Formats: sequence, structure tokens, C-alpha cells
Amino acid sequence: MPQSKVIIALLLLALLGLPTAVFALKKGEQFPTLSGKTLEGQNFNIDSLKGQPVLLKVGTTWCPTCGQQSQEINRLRGFMTENNIQFVEVFIQENKKKVQKFLSKNNHQQPDVVIIDQGAIARALNIYLIPRLVLIDKDFQVYRDGDPLPSNILKQELQKMLTEK
Repeated sequence: MPQSKVIIALLLLALLGLPTAVFALKKGEQFPTLSGKTLEGQNFNIDSLKGQPVLLKVGTTWCPTCGQQSQEINRLRGFMTENNIQFVEVFIQENKKKVQKFLSKNNHQQPDVVIIDQGAIARALNIYLIPRLVLIDKDFQVYRDGDPLPSNILKQELQKMLTEK
């Protein structure tokens, strides 16, 4: 019996140590159709943004790294607006009040679309670690899916995504 507990503990540790890339969508893969409820309670389907580049951030209000990533994205809002990059922020297992409070503090600029997800999007994207950033090109193919990035590297990735093809 103790040996099985050790094996389970080792498997859990191995799973926690896996990089996001193990769960990530692959570059060039068609981005899946996702839908959810916006902060305002409206139905939203990501397909409505086809033809535009998209930066999708998945996170929570309580995650410190998610907040830091939001600040990094805020630094790029001018660049993103100039290049018509849509910013979609998905909050997992949150309520409207907490999300509104999160968005109102620290000069957080409002994303183009805010989705409150009760698990369907997280399951569809295999979200096990947060925050998660997905860059989707105008053809709705995944350009990058992975861990957080500082604003300078994120801007470089967005610029490459806009100029490739």
C-alpha cells in the first residue's frame, strides 16, 4: 500500500512539472470553435472574430501571474489597436462581480471581449496551468499557445504573426 502512494505522488509531481506545451494547441492548427457568456451576459462565439488576429488570455482574478500578464498586455494596447488585434480575456470559474473588480483596479484596460467560463472553454483548450496565452492569426490558425510573456517578447511574437504568410 505505501508503495502505491509513492507512485501516485510521483505521477502527480511529474504532471505538475510538465510544461504548458504538452497541453498546448500546435502552431498552424485550426483554432477550435469556442463559445461562452460575456461579462454582460451575452452569448459570444470566437468565430465572430475570424479574419482578425486575436490574443486570447485565459486566467483568473486570484492568480498573481495572471494579473502580471494583464499588465504586460496593457503596455501593448496601443500597438494592438493600431494592428486591429482583438484581445479576448477568459476568466475560469469566476463570477461577474470578481471579474469587474479585477478589471477596474490597476488601470486595467478593458479587453475587447471578456468571457466568464464555467469550465467548457478550459476543457476545450486543455487548460491545466494559468495564465495561458494563445495567439491566433487572421486565418484562425494557432500561431502560439503557451506560458506568459513579457510585453517586449509578446510584441515581437505579435509582429511576427502579423507579417508571416
